[in-house]
Amino acid sequence: MSSERLKKRLPVPYTDFLPELLKRNYGRWVDRRFHGYGIIEHVSETGERVFTVKVGTPPNFRFSTDTLRRFADIAERHGIGALRMTRSGNIEFLAGSLEAAQRIREEVEGMGFPVGGWGPTIWSINSCTAFLTCTTAVVDSPSITKVLYDHLKPYFTGEKTLPAKLRINVSGCPSGCGGYVADIVLVGHYGDAPTYDPDRIKLCLPRSSKALEAGHVPEVAMVCPTGAIKVYGKEDGSVGMDIIRSKCIACGRCRDVCDWIDFDPDKAGVALLVGGKSSNTGRGPLMARQVIPWIPAVPPEYREIVAVVKKIIDVWRETARPGERLGEWLERIGIEEFYKMLDIPITKWNKPVKITGEFGIRQFL
Repeated sequence: MSSERLKKRLPVPYTDFLPELLKRNYGRWVDRRFHGYGIIEHVSETGERVFTVKVGTPPNFRFSTDTLRRFADIAERHGIGALRMTRSGNIEFLAGSLEAAQRIREEVEGMGFPVGGWGPTIWSINSCTAFLTCTTAVVDSPSITKVLYDHLKPYFTGEKTLPAKLRINVSGCPSGCGGYVADIVLVGHYGDAPTYDPDRIKLCLPRSSKALEAGHVPEVAMVCPTGAIKVYGKEDGSVGMDIIRSKCIACGRCRDVCDWIDFDPDKAGVALLVGGKSSNTGRGPLMARQVIPWIPAVPPEYREIVAVVKKIIDVWRETARPGERLGEWLERIGIEEFYKMLDIPITKWNKPVKITGEFGIRQFL
């Protein structure tokens, strides 16, 4: 058995599992045509064609096994027996003709799944897992994602078009598992520094100040990225702790390692960043920048978040040039003008910062 395991090739070459149509034309695709905003026709130099149908998925890309079986059945009956989950969490079905692709579209839309996400549309709204399996989540990012999709669905299906593609990422906490590189990024965080039980916090601190003198740093202070947690020895030989509120960014790392630190759940909200992208088009990849430090996250409708996101999309849609991603539009008009358009007050947390560097190959040319 061990000798068989040693023969395995890791990672397993994905070409081993491609349908024959794709294997025959691997690296030979020379053209593509769009059929609406959810179907792409890929043309090979051999003359063969394959049609990809892009389907929007639930937040965090979670499906029941029954739904996956139904998808597999559709792919078998109407497609070439293949489908894939994209990096953005959408599902793509592969078909051998436009007629078959249209039948796939009809069936998945009949199941309640939208088809779209190519061209000048919303390509995806990504979400981390949040409370479902995560211990650091501040807000329930999948439910925020669902509400955003409900309000923005016409921009995914192409009923309403945009100046260019748009990606939205939603993360439940500052760890950013939803991703920071997107046109619009929402990041859950507590809107204020934490408090703690002065007696029980002792369980997270050394019993004696001698430990501090020996160089020991308790984990609750070690994990703080801004040095906002100060531990010190008291005259009676015990250890005390203070939270420097002016330094605290309310990331929640201290709470992850100490149960006796508490954040006010009524102050939980999201920071909003704009202008990021990972593609190498235009001026190349860009990092999103924070423009609104805190928006309240009030379930189940998240009206404040929806209103801000829709306002940004509307202003961009009205004033951007064709093909101009949100970040490149922002660079052209200037962050100060962006703030004026949306009536965003400037604070120390969102002061305009000039982006001088570029990412990607362009900086080496």
